[in-house]
Amino acid sequence: MDDLVLLKRREGEELSKMLGFTSTLFLEDIDLVEEQGNPLKVMEGSRKIVVFRSTTEKMLRLVLEKSKAQVIVGMEAIHSEDSPHYVRGGLDQVLCRIAGVRGKIIAFSFNDILHSPIRAKLLARMRFNLKLCRKYNVPVLFANFATDKMEMRSKQDLEAWKRVLEK
Repeated sequence: MDDLVLLKRREGEELSKMLGFTSTLFLEDIDLVEEQGNPLKVMEGSRKIVVFRSTTEKMLRLVLEKSKAQVIVGMEAIHSEDSPHYVRGGLDQVLCRIAGVRGKIIAFSFNDILHSPIRAKLLARMRFNLKLCRKYNVPVLFANFATDKMEMRSKQDLEAWKRVLEK
């Protein structure tokens, strides 16, 4: 899987190929689950790839430990404020160990950067989370998560973004 897009296949398949992606998951291929009620019950019967977006640390840990979600995205938005001493990216060493053992993929969304009013803070949190993922051997995915054709970026753009975060 090269990219993950929240568009219908007929809308974005041709554009995805033109932008250099060989395999793209579209809206029909995934179940996007956000915190509403008990997400573990929603994920049980799913035959699609489950993408989970968390808004609390407690739910993030529960999903990492006990759910069938394969891709976790958006943990940078869990905390509204950073500590004066460190960046609060939503992940820590305990969650990264759990994710590594359970084979979860931590995804970074370019669409979050496009629509964020605080891009610098979001990029710092992503950089922190990427360092933790590298340290604890957690698989990562850099994807568009575009909801509109105009939000899609090329494969080279996502690779450049990845290089910026790895510095």
